[in-house]
Amino acid sequence: MIRQVCFYCSKYLGSIEEPGKPEESLSHGVCSDCLPRFVAGTGKSFAEFLDSLPVPVFVLDEEGYIAAANAKARRLVSKDLGEIERHLAGEVFGCQYSKLPGGCGQTVHCKTCTIRRTVTATFETGEPCIRVPAYVDLGDITEAKTIRFLISTEKAGRIVLLRIDDVQTEDPGNSRDSM
Repeated sequence: MIRQVCFYCSKYLGSIEEPGKPEESLSHGVCSDCLPRFVAGTGKSFAEFLDSLPVPVFVLDEEGYIAAANAKARRLVSKDLGEIERHLAGEVFGCQYSKLPGGCGQTVHCKTCTIRRTVTATFETGEPCIRVPAYVDLGDITEAKTIRFLISTEKAGRIVLLRIDDVQTEDPGNSRDSM
């Protein structure tokens, strides 16, 4: 079990179960109350701070739209910031269901979308979700492909940070390539 606490105020942020780790360990993060102070203390803008993170991170607003993304996240989806901002995650990731009538969040498939459900749960409860298995089905007439993720979410004020911890592509031939 890994306990997470804010490294500024020591507020408990949640726990992560790690199979094979019998003893309790401690990890540090930043709570939503201390995040503005942390970013201000770095002398960096929020965009520079995001770009300094070692993993892809998307910032979602209360309506579920992407408000920002770091450079690693933009590379992951092969899009620039203008193609990401004010778009829903399914649109940004290229989910095949986001192209159906109604769009991302409005199809029968969206009710079971792990990314959508995880982000929504974090918004509603304030509780972080750590390394949740998720996937996006991509595809068109010529090719079907699934991208599998491990995602983590954390609420910071009126935003949720969506971190992509791991990415695997899965082609129809069942070969797996790590991205």
